[in-house]
Amino acid sequence: MDINTQHRVHFLDSLRGITIIHMVLFHFCYDLVFFVGINISWYTQWPGNLWGTYIRWSFILISGMVFSMGRHPVKRGMILLGWGCVLTLATWAAVPEAMVRFGILSFLGTASLLGALLYPWLKRMPAQWGMLCSAVLLAVCWTVPQGGLGTGRHILMKIPESFYDTSFLYWLGFPSEDFYSSDYFPVFPWIFLFFFGVFLGEFLRYKGVFEWMSRKRPGTLAFLGRHSLCIYLLHQPVLYGVCIILKSLY
Repeated sequence: MDINTQHRVHFLDSLRGITIIHMVLFHFCYDLVFFVGINISWYTQWPGNLWGTYIRWSFILISGMVFSMGRHPVKRGMILLGWGCVLTLATWAAVPEAMVRFGILSFLGTASLLGALLYPWLKRMPAQWGMLCSAVLLAVCWTVPQGGLGTGRHILMKIPESFYDTSFLYWLGFPSEDFYSSDYFPVFPWIFLFFFGVFLGEFLRYKGVFEWMSRKRPGTLAFLGRHSLCIYLLHQPVLYGVCIILKSLY
């Protein structure tokens, strides 16, 4: 792996651009349903859940793929963590019932810092084995926030309750009973999806895919992908403004 690669793969920027468009549309539907009061039946059923899952997984997976090519992962991690804290404070002050605690920005910042810390060991593992181990650990740790290790919704081995009795380990994946967040991405299990993306990015680069893609001319989607953080921070205030107008007319 080389986290100091100078070339930016426009294809990955475009993928992130597509995902950011989906995210804006997804949140617009959310605001229409729960703020304006418009009935969008499919959104509150499995199609909406599947759509949200695609967006969440895409963001983390693409971020992992970009990590091994990006520069200054510690700086980027600190910036994302800082904005994550700003988002927490803003939601606590404006909409406490929808407060965000350790949401996607906080997670991606933490993942970038952990990735930089573990890089000397990650680069020693063959990419194929890294993807396999990450997938297995993701599956095993999927139920950590629910109280144990397991697969799917089935807990096979419980984690001591003392881990969940604290009020400061929620960011790791040990939320207390009274913990609430409208956007929650704890380190366990999501860090392993991020690492899967890191190894997938390394595998594609080894196959020469990124070198070929880096020659492609960037377009609008790549532009959106490069400015995804700015769009993420601004899209909800804009959508709220639109919904206020719609609510007055609806």
